[in-house]
Amino acid sequence: MGRGEYSLASSFSVLNKVIRDALAELGFRVPTEPQRRAIEPILKGENVLLIAPSGTGKTEAALLPVLNNLLLHSEKPGIGALYVTPLRALNRDLMRRLSFWASRLGLTVEVRHGDTPEAERRQQVLKPPDLLITTPETLQAILPGKRMRRHLRSVRHLIVDEIHELAEDKRGAQFAVALERLEALTSTSFQRIGLSATVGSPREIAKFLVGIGRRVRIIKVPIPKEFRYKIEFPYPSGEDYVLAQGLYTTPEAAARLTRLRELISNHGSMLIFVNSRTNAEMLSHRLRMLQEAVEVHHGSLSREERERIEGSFKAGSLRAIVCTSTLELGIDVGSVDLVVQYMSPRRATTLLQRIGRSGHGPARFPEGIIITAFPEDVLESIVVVERAKKGRFEPVGIHFNAQDVLAHQLAGLVLDKGSIRIKDALRLIRRAYPYKDLDLATLLKVTKFMESLGEIKLEKGRDAERGRKGGLGNAPEERILRGTARTKGYYYENLSMIPDERRYPVLDLSTGDFVATLGDEFVQMKAKVGLNFICKGRVWRIEGFGEKGEILVTPVEDPTAAIPGWDGELLPLPRDLAQDVGNLRAFLAELVKLKGVEGSIDSLATQWPTDRLAIRKVIEETVTQIDFKAPMPTKDLFLLEAFRNFLIFHSCQGEQINRALGYILSTLLERRIRVRGWWADSYRVLLEAFEDITEEGLEAFRKDIISLTPEGAEGLFYELLEREFPFAYYMKFVAERFGALPRGLFIPERKFSERYFSSFLGTPIYEETLRYVLKEKVDLGGAKEVLRLLHSGKAGLHKILDIEGPSPLALGILNKFFQAPELMAPESSLKDSIAHMRTAIAKEYVELFCLACLGWNFQGRVEDLPEEPRCQICGSGLLAVMNKLNPHIREALDKKRLGIEMTESDREILARARRTADLVLSYGKKGVIALMVTGIGPQTASRILALAYDQEEEFYRGLIDAKLRYLTTREYWKSD
Repeated sequence: MGRGEYSLASSFSVLNKVIRDALAELGFRVPTEPQRRAIEPILKGENVLLIAPSGTGKTEAALLPVLNNLLLHSEKPGIGALYVTPLRALNRDLMRRLSFWASRLGLTVEVRHGDTPEAERRQQVLKPPDLLITTPETLQAILPGKRMRRHLRSVRHLIVDEIHELAEDKRGAQFAVALERLEALTSTSFQRIGLSATVGSPREIAKFLVGIGRRVRIIKVPIPKEFRYKIEFPYPSGEDYVLAQGLYTTPEAAARLTRLRELISNHGSMLIFVNSRTNAEMLSHRLRMLQEAVEVHHGSLSREERERIEGSFKAGSLRAIVCTSTLELGIDVGSVDLVVQYMSPRRATTLLQRIGRSGHGPARFPEGIIITAFPEDVLESIVVVERAKKGRFEPVGIHFNAQDVLAHQLAGLVLDKGSIRIKDALRLIRRAYPYKDLDLATLLKVTKFMESLGEIKLEKGRDAERGRKGGLGNAPEERILRGTARTKGYYYENLSMIPDERRYPVLDLSTGDFVATLGDEFVQMKAKVGLNFICKGRVWRIEGFGEKGEILVTPVEDPTAAIPGWDGELLPLPRDLAQDVGNLRAFLAELVKLKGVEGSIDSLATQWPTDRLAIRKVIEETVTQIDFKAPMPTKDLFLLEAFRNFLIFHSCQGEQINRALGYILSTLLERRIRVRGWWADSYRVLLEAFEDITEEGLEAFRKDIISLTPEGAEGLFYELLEREFPFAYYMKFVAERFGALPRGLFIPERKFSERYFSSFLGTPIYEETLRYVLKEKVDLGGAKEVLRLLHSGKAGLHKILDIEGPSPLALGILNKFFQAPELMAPESSLKDSIAHMRTAIAKEYVELFCLACLGWNFQGRVEDLPEEPRCQICGSGLLAVMNKLNPHIREALDKKRLGIEMTESDREILARARRTADLVLSYGKKGVIALMVTGIGPQTASRILALAYDQEEEFYRGLIDAKLRYLTTREYWKSD
């Protein structure tokens, strides 16, 4: 790595006078910290990795010295510099910024990517620009082109923007080899400059940038101390219960929406980051229901729609955008006053990148608020903020030796050169950092598999062809790769390493406009005529399907809509961050024992960047867990908890390790009892059996876990793979990238396993799928380490059998996967649940209609009803609860009133109305309350109301139990 420092004061003075004059014209007289430190080494031709927060001028720090050098060699033909960005949107922004410099310096700057018109492409071939802005995929596309290759020989500078984004996926591995192919093409070695947000592994990124055997200077600009973070925990007030009914959501969610409204009204421009597209759609939809002018921004929207939203925000006509990571990078949206992160950002690097979008400009500071949803979310956010403040950032995980990428790049090398010896291909590819350890055996295996697919052909080396005695041409490394009729098609069909899930266009029938796209899973599993779903923050009804797969929709007003199934998984929480949360819980348990509840809150209020309410909720959960006689799980202490037919393995190890443990533990448990399924999050593994767990069964399973060696665990994992292979979804995309399957073909996972798995077993497709899964989805090595600690006794495994209900920490995963938040609460929390339910029902709006005279109705809150409601016209108590009835009830009532003949459906609707009215007549207001609970119809309500209750709490306990039974078995229910 390069060392030493350059003079900071001379940064602008070393640039060409034309550039200095242009800087003065723009009002830039004093360089920023990245510019002071990077301009001179870049000007001298060094390879540089510049790491700096958003909004600190790092783009200009790279561009100015490169433009300076282009000026010095402006007479040379061909492309002098490449600027590569991971997103086309960044290309657009960069082109707008560079148009000024191009006009002032007399240089040509152009963009080339997938949307570039053919006429512009032809012009670039005839007259190449001095600087070409492009994407990794487009660089792949132009590298083999005969005429563009001639222009690329002149490249002397390469700038890679947001290089950390590229480095951590297969696009990065592909790009790294492409740079070596470019290096082999250019007349002299070109300068490499990488621009990165703050990351935890700068040396890895630097090696990724320059490859093997080249020097690189790492310039790391410190994070400004002025970054401001705050964590909030909105809690519902009385009005939030009312708001929740109108928004068809919970009072807690309504409280968070209320806080977002306040923040939007108090700030001129605001970005609200969420962790998934589903959350983006739902949140923007709810805010629109509150008449807030917000837009949603994510990758499934069309480019034109995203540009419109970005332009409106920049112009000031739009005050808030709900967005995913699409706005996390440097897309220019103008000034941002505040960034809100909705729920934990899960990573310190993500938090810093997002908060860094705000506060650009003189005397302004990046400012962000994290809106949390539950105590665990608060703790996770606190850990993330503390790690960001201390500079503890997550490392970037590079994909090493990806075989599908290797296959594609071998095809590229054949197209580049016409033919290439195996040993020459190996030498070139090994210069790329992701393939530094590639061995000849792997390369040969991939080439032979490609040959079997007809994508390349292997020929004997020259010596063997000439028949020389003792020639080396028959040696594997001397064999020659050549193209086939399929090589070019295979290469260009697989330029993108992004999984090619088929996308279905959504068209608005009322206007003919394109709305968005939906993914395979949603369309195949859920989409049908009449379904309502949310997209772009609005509700749409599916009216039909076009011949080419178009989804034809119309806008509707219906707040109870489905959500498009286009989300991937959330970013997994890193292991050490999950361990920090576990250790923080253990610290809180000791603090409470030492200082009590109020003393703990007072102590933490001076340390944590959050409000006292958030601290109180965290402490209350801690106290409840202590009262439950359950230990706090930490990185060295595990808890095995049983509740009914559920087993919860508490493991603060992050999603990837816990997923691996899920596969292993479910296979282990299957040896004793039948397992219905399992789920994992960052802190737990949840297993569901077909029968209740006994004390004896729990202890036996605990002993099974402790007895399991790391080798035995690995055996269980691979035993599962042989039995059912749960990764067929990922294998499909790998097979596509190898060219073994057409891209974009919809094949349900089960059918894929039945049809293709056996034929791919033992091939590079199978090996690459496993390599990918074990890096991105499942940490088998981490799981083996956990089991090694338990087996050796260096970590403890406690057990607890729950009789009344699960522990508070177990509720986190039960709520997540069984959608019954207040229903599984332990006895110590049941009173809070009852109070919550009572308040929520009291605030609900109800409509009653008199079935006796058909002439009176009541509309208002449940709390406003008398204990024995009566019709104000005839005095009858036969009042139907309209909320629980078919939407066509009014039509049926009108027919009855007017004496019009009714259909069988009308009579069924009125019969159900009569059953609700009988309950109100018999039980008064209590009958209404029972019928307002989700999952409780007249039959269930009648059974609950018929019981004698000594206390009102027992009545609400009955309602809670009934709701629980409904939510956990609803797929088998018919309406009562």
